[in-house]
Amino acid sequence: MNTAPRTRRAQPLLGTFVSIEAIAAPELAEAALAQAFRRVAEIHAAMSFHEAGSDLRRIARALPGQTLQVSADTHAVLALALRMEADSAGAFNACCAAHLVGRGLLPAPPDAGRNVAGSLAEGIALLADSRLRIRRPTWIDLGGIAKGHAVDAAVEALQAAGVEGGSVNAGGDLRAFGPEPFAVNVRDPREPVLSRPLAEISDMACATTAWSVSRPERHAGHIVRVGHAVTDNPPMSLTVFAPRCAIADALTKVVWLRGREATELLRAHAAQAFVWRENGSHEHLA
Repeated sequence: MNTAPRTRRAQPLLGTFVSIEAIAAPELAEAALAQAFRRVAEIHAAMSFHEAGSDLRRIARALPGQTLQVSADTHAVLALALRMEADSAGAFNACCAAHLVGRGLLPAPPDAGRNVAGSLAEGIALLADSRLRIRRPTWIDLGGIAKGHAVDAAVEALQAAGVEGGSVNAGGDLRAFGPEPFAVNVRDPREPVLSRPLAEISDMACATTAWSVSRPERHAGHIVRVGHAVTDNPPMSLTVFAPRCAIADALTKVVWLRGREATELLRAHAAQAFVWRENGSHEHLA
């Protein structure tokens, strides 16, 4: 058992509170935590749909045929989003921003183009050196996948600073590393004050999404829940475990919409899912 002290800090970023813990000597921990939060803040600034100066808003107001330089983080997350879109036959769609604006769940960007792309592949083409070309006006909300990328980046910052163990938790997106296991508990969406233990992880990430009793039209991750169109026992809470948090978060969307049809995609990413259904039953997909 590691006897090094634990230092934990939290900051409001990514639309939630980001909590980072480092298991290390206090001097090392404080410097490492500061660097980890800097990385999260950089990613927040680059991929916020709300910030007029972000890469996503620059993409939204760009004209077809225009080439843009974006941050390396944005380019990497867009590359993952494109792969997930293709591999899931469109179940993962980062071009959901226009739909969310239409439902009043995101603010309408006053500087953005109209007649927007319905998919990411339709809207942009990635180029080398963190550049992209606009094919059609494109409103992108990277939401949870950007949050997962930020969690991964924060862990990498801690490790680069010499921290041997710790965790990063950003509102349902979690990654732990080091010799000590981290307990994962999942809240009951029907009674958020209650939670159930789900697993212990080490050198692993997970992401949880759930519908809300108070706001059933939308849950974390931008998946709109429309009655019981697919099944009379729909998911209530879903957790995906994967080596990286960005992968885990992206897969929550796919599993929610595809269910068991997403099993092969889970296996391709060395991931597994735990689904908690509305009638209280649960299943494991791997």
